[in-house]
Amino acid sequence: MTLSPSLADERTAKHRLDSPVKLDIQGAAFKRNPFPTFAAMRAAGPVIPLKLPLLGRAWATTTHEATLAMVKDNDLFVQEGRHAGKAGAVGGMQWWMPRSLRPMTSSMLLKDEPDHRRLRKLVDRAFARRDVLAMRGPIEKIADRLLDGLEGRETVDLASDYARRLPMAVICDLLGVPDEDRDAFSNWTRAALTMKNAFGLFRAMGSLDKMIAYVRDLIAESRISPRPGLIGELVRDEEDGDKLDENELLSMVALLLVAGFETTTHLIGDSIIALEQNPAQKAWLLGDPSNRMERAVEELARYTTPVQSTKPRYVSRDADFFGQSLHRGDLIIAYLASANADPAQFERPEVLALDRFPNPHLVFSSGIHFCLGMQLARVEAQSALARLYARFPHLRIPPPDQVAWIEQFGLRGVRSLPTRLDPLLTRLAA
Repeated sequence: MTLSPSLADERTAKHRLDSPVKLDIQGAAFKRNPFPTFAAMRAAGPVIPLKLPLLGRAWATTTHEATLAMVKDNDLFVQEGRHAGKAGAVGGMQWWMPRSLRPMTSSMLLKDEPDHRRLRKLVDRAFARRDVLAMRGPIEKIADRLLDGLEGRETVDLASDYARRLPMAVICDLLGVPDEDRDAFSNWTRAALTMKNAFGLFRAMGSLDKMIAYVRDLIAESRISPRPGLIGELVRDEEDGDKLDENELLSMVALLLVAGFETTTHLIGDSIIALEQNPAQKAWLLGDPSNRMERAVEELARYTTPVQSTKPRYVSRDADFFGQSLHRGDLIIAYLASANADPAQFERPEVLALDRFPNPHLVFSSGIHFCLGMQLARVEAQSALARLYARFPHLRIPPPDQVAWIEQFGLRGVRSLPTRLDPLLTRLAA
């Protein structure tokens, strides 16, 4: 079935994939204030062609309506190239992809049904044993321990000293990763942030190889000696006679480590920046954080959208989609950040409104590929912000033009966030 465009989309100019719309979607200026670019994207149409790093030319949805329609249509938009006439292609991964990364194509993020359902069921079963809301107490203790280490220092890097360390500790606890290995893994994943293009990918290969080799060792150790955590459970688990093979297990653990670390890291860091750049909203939140934090984090997530797009999918057949002629084998992404700034869905989307409700954002996507760890990310961000501002309500970050944004497509986060904690002001206010 071909999706019909809305009446508004019937007036949209036709685009061709070989004539991409020229926009800066990864530079520092864009990351500092992306809303004008999002408006330009939507003005060009609900579905537009872009030239993307590593992937080349691909379609991108820009409106909330088109984005939601795309992520929910698993027949027209598929992850595996074999379902779109692309033999051997998975999720936009090219022929030159290094051999050591090939096991990552076994990730459930890159699978269609029924394989996706089988993989998701196995990991959902392991997650279901845990009450994520009950993890709030332990997460707050981790936050307090990290903040204890910042006491007495007027200036810290909140990105590396707090926003990165907290989710790393949480996901490693969840997976059962030894304490002594966590700094090394943090460094390996940070290397991935240099991948702006194919050259950056090859430059980061040493760190990526070490990360994959480390995950292989964890899996092997879990097979020999049962250990607590999700890794041990995924190794042991079996449901309906089905279990993960070696590559599926490797890609699953790597996915959980990276997704559980990177997304939440940038949600925390971006939220601090948004609050400090919107002092009236920060004051509203700190006036009653216990009752306002949950709704505030939903709006901070929408406003910042740290992971800006989905993984690419393939168009499975020729179709008209929101006024554009798509062809079998074309690549397409859902540009979540632009959808979350769509005025057709959100009143004054460029304004941070922490009491915004309802807030049907797509930060964690939707459909069968919605973010597995979304509830954990929410609890982590709520806990991280609550404990930080309870301790240091008067912290100060650099002015907007001095914030060091990561210039990488699809990610909105900072390399560092030097922060003055101003303990004297905090004590005087107490």
